[in-house]
Amino acid sequence: MGYLVKISEGKSEIIKPESFDKEITLQEIVKKHPEIIPLEEIDEEFDPLLIIGREFYLEKAGSIDLLAIDTTGLLTIIEFKLDKNSKMREVIAQTIEYSANVWEMSYDVLDNKVQEYFNSNRCEIKELKNKTLVQAVRWHDKKTKNEEDTEFSAEEFIKNVSSNLQKGEFRLIIFCDKVDARTKRAVEYLNLLSRFDIYCASTDEYEVEGKKFFKSTFVTADRTKISKEKKYAGKITFDDFMKSIPNEFIEVFNFLDEKMKETNGYYVMGTKGFAVYFQIGIEKMRPFAAYPNKVELISENFIEQDINKKTIVVTDDAKKNYEENMSKLNPFQDSFKHPGKYPTYKFSQLKPNELMDYFNFIFEWNNRWFKE
Repeated sequence: MGYLVKISEGKSEIIKPESFDKEITLQEIVKKHPEIIPLEEIDEEFDPLLIIGREFYLEKAGSIDLLAIDTTGLLTIIEFKLDKNSKMREVIAQTIEYSANVWEMSYDVLDNKVQEYFNSNRCEIKELKNKTLVQAVRWHDKKTKNEEDTEFSAEEFIKNVSSNLQKGEFRLIIFCDKVDARTKRAVEYLNLLSRFDIYCASTDEYEVEGKKFFKSTFVTADRTKISKEKKYAGKITFDDFMKSIPNEFIEVFNFLDEKMKETNGYYVMGTKGFAVYFQIGIEKMRPFAAYPNKVELISENFIEQDINKKTIVVTDDAKKNYEENMSKLNPFQDSFKHPGKYPTYKFSQLKPNELMDYFNFIFEWNNRWFKE
């Protein structure tokens, strides 16, 4: 639970939140605005969710409040239990039962059930009418990225969804009033050892000058428990990544892993690769990402558009130091002035020692300018 501070004409006022207890209203808010789910708290590389079912009926288990999916093919089961008399352990067990029943589905069965939802009056997005699941997600991808041409692959999406269904790799989110210490520990234990990810979330309601504002947060997401070895639903592990890269670069990424143990950084694993984040106070910075066939660095545009919008300040001296050092590293000399945010280099363009030189520099740069 947090507070809002309203500042007007030099005067400040503390706005205290009220616990949200209107389950159906909250369902409607999340259905229309799934952005309220604070996925950035658990995955900096998250893809926006598309709601693909409300009261999603399962023959053997009842109905899921909301079912959502992202462009990577990861399904999210969302339940709402705001009744203060609800027993959280029973709610968790019920949500796991839902996931067990979804696990038994084939892609075609899921697709047919989703199309039924799109063509019903429960779905208010008219653009989804008569669309298949893959067509809807392609539309969603273009809409959220505000681009006509995206890298969305229908074949890869269907493959990922089918794989997640077969393996039972889902994300489970329960909106609830509060979570006691024992329940929180149980949820974190399930998160660590199961193929699915489960989180509890709460929503606060604020009223300012007759207008209502809502903010959600996860109450069972602990960044300190995140590990590169943990298998998150729909994501690879660091070991999976190491098996996917050219052999000559294995030593380079082992070196990276050793450097990560010495610094204030962590991995965010994805469906194919990972991004590295440096923790800087309450903020974080993403200096690079790696995939089976390429690495992504950062440019001046990334610093100006993404980093400097946060409370992190990359000083002119730090930027100058970055540019000067990168100008000496082959083949990355022009990366800082790259027109995009993420200059990309394929492994076929690189020698292992060149990438290792970059890793060495980026850790030195972080330690010099940002490490507390």
